[in-house]
Amino acid sequence: MVPYYGRHSCKQFIRGKPIRWGYKLWVGATRLGYVIWFDPYQGKSSTIAEGYKQFGLGGSVILEFADVLQGRDPTLSFHLFFDNYFSSIPLLHELSNRGLRATGTIRENRTSKCPLESNKDFKNTDRGSFVFKSSLPTNVLVCKWNDNRVVTVASNTETVEPLQKVKRFSQELKRFVHIDQPSVISKYNENMGGVDRSDQNIGLYRTSIRGKKWYFSLFCHTLDMAVHNAWQLYKRDGGEHDHLTFRRLLAKGLLESYKKSDKRGPCPTGRSHLESSRYDGVDHLVQYSAPQLRCKVCKVKSFFICQKCKIHLHPKNCFLEYHTKTQ
Repeated sequence: MVPYYGRHSCKQFIRGKPIRWGYKLWVGATRLGYVIWFDPYQGKSSTIAEGYKQFGLGGSVILEFADVLQGRDPTLSFHLFFDNYFSSIPLLHELSNRGLRATGTIRENRTSKCPLESNKDFKNTDRGSFVFKSSLPTNVLVCKWNDNRVVTVASNTETVEPLQKVKRFSQELKRFVHIDQPSVISKYNENMGGVDRSDQNIGLYRTSIRGKKWYFSLFCHTLDMAVHNAWQLYKRDGGEHDHLTFRRLLAKGLLESYKKSDKRGPCPTGRSHLESSRYDGVDHLVQYSAPQLRCKVCKVKSFFICQKCKIHLHPKNCFLEYHTKTQ
């Protein structure tokens, strides 16, 4: 949900959400929260492709996302995870025909009359009990597992084995106990939640600039999403800064790149002109440049500049001294 409180036909109200009023986006993300695809929901005016109407609104969203993934690289075997708003047995069959793996929770009335016990009866069994059925030819599995409540998961690729052991607190015994958990449930819990994680990270440092145009909040949200994705790539490559520090460094770099100095005279470069990139240790190379100008450190004329900072420095000692932060 993108917060918006003005007037627009696409504005939605969803009770119980942290953001109740605003634009609704369908989002596809990785397990760690990297946003791959998003599409604004347009309410009743949303159009569903003719071939996807039989799968309903939720199923059509999954198939559109699948089209995007396979359009980027048809050779990869993707595994999609989604909740019970989207899933149905016909959808899993369709994804199997496309060569895509899929796993998701499913509502009891969408199991296509799978011959399993009803949730009302199954919740009276022991905690950790499970039952399952599979169909041919696409081997779609439907599994019910009794935890705090009955959980139903459907998949076209996972199985119930090997069983996992999970720890739960028993109110009857007043201690923690270990119960069985099917593998399909474990895989779903392990890989689900990427969209929630991205939404949480974006919401922590959301751009709080208010505009009068209806599209301004969407623009700011898209910008926040791009910064979040950049931080995800930075962490994947071994970056050490947290999200807030990364955003601060990025903002400093942008301000530095487009800063206009108000200093008058032959040397308009201010003292803080390169405060962000000066010590980052990236692409600071020595380059010959004529005519010679005064070195930034020793004030003696030099023919050499830092290729990134565009400042004259002597390559022997002044270059290192200028790019080293003193404690």
